[in-house]
Amino acid sequence: MAGTRAGLEGRQHTHLLLPHAALDAPQRGLFESALRPAGWTIDPDDSSSMSLRWNRGRAALRLQTLGWFPLLVTVGPIGKATAVHRDAAARLTAAVLAGRGMNFTDQQLVEYLPQAQARWQRALMERRRLSTAERLLRARRCSYCASWSDTSATHCAGCRRRFTVADDTEWNTTVSRATATVAEAEAILADLARGVVLERLTGASHG
Repeated sequence: MAGTRAGLEGRQHTHLLLPHAALDAPQRGLFESALRPAGWTIDPDDSSSMSLRWNRGRAALRLQTLGWFPLLVTVGPIGKATAVHRDAAARLTAAVLAGRGMNFTDQQLVEYLPQAQARWQRALMERRRLSTAERLLRARRCSYCASWSDTSATHCAGCRRRFTVADDTEWNTTVSRATATVAEAEAILADLARGVVLERLTGASHG
């Protein structure tokens, strides 16, 4: 997932990149801790999983997600920018930099957005690989009828055929491969979240 550049460039917006996968609870807490001392409060009507909104008196501030793996957000006022908004942006920037994040200029944002899309596509692929491999570790599949059975089952849940030594050998091979895939996919997702460049991940296998 990645946002578009429309309306996100200009002095009113601050663009921040954090070494985390998404706008999860710890990141929301980071932003909240940065703004609360300045009198900003979370908008109680904002239930979005992609954004955050704060109010301070008549001023309103919005943080919008533009990309995942790592987390890319843009922060700007709702309405005309004031010194209060600029102070809030500075507080958020300081909190992100302290957490080893980065702030982007408008030009850097424009250059990064295509990579943000590519990173999200890669993350989707790795999540699919991870999900498939984890399922293989939770159940075994019959080579005759393709039904799934519990890993401890001695007979297929579908055709009731008894699993043979050959089946068990094939199952052990499947478990070994799936375990390796889980470890690899999790490592790649962690690297994407930290901001490792895509070129460094091209050597990974995709079995």
